[in-house]
Amino acid sequence: MNEKTQQRLALLEAALFTTTEPLNIEDLQKTTKIRREELERLMKILEEKYSSAESGIKLSTVGGYRLMVKEAFEEKVSHLTPHADLSRGLLRVLSIIAYHEPIKQADIVKIVGNRVYDYVKELEEKGLVKTEKKSRTKVLSLTPQFEEYFGVKKKFMKEKINEMKNEEQDKEE
Repeated sequence: MNEKTQQRLALLEAALFTTTEPLNIEDLQKTTKIRREELERLMKILEEKYSSAESGIKLSTVGGYRLMVKEAFEEKVSHLTPHADLSRGLLRVLSIIAYHEPIKQADIVKIVGNRVYDYVKELEEKGLVKTEKKSRTKVLSLTPQFEEYFGVKKKFMKEKINEMKNEEQDKEE
């Protein structure tokens, strides 16, 4: 491999490592100034490199490209991630909101209990959830900060949830 290719691979790795959300080919082209055909070739090289057992990270292609920790190591290093500051309860309430948004706070209380009020307050303080007063309850939805924090677009997440629902329904039939 020549030096120019190695430099381009290093630049591509740096971009994929730094991003908080997946990057598509167009984003990578803008950032790296590398032609599409060359980018696709380099992505194949990176995919091979990170698929080996010696690597603790992998090239994710879900919703675009980014470097992620392999599942086998997630549990051992998850406390180092910025998401470690969210308790199981917070994550549970956040996932209910993400799945059903917009959703009434009162409906979540029926599922989880009164602790929801504290969870919603904390999620709102973190900027992950927005609330809108509606009669005697609040209607909850996700904020753009949610997308940034978790590195996933709401639209993409909802599409994946619907795909999973449809797959489950197909299995049941």
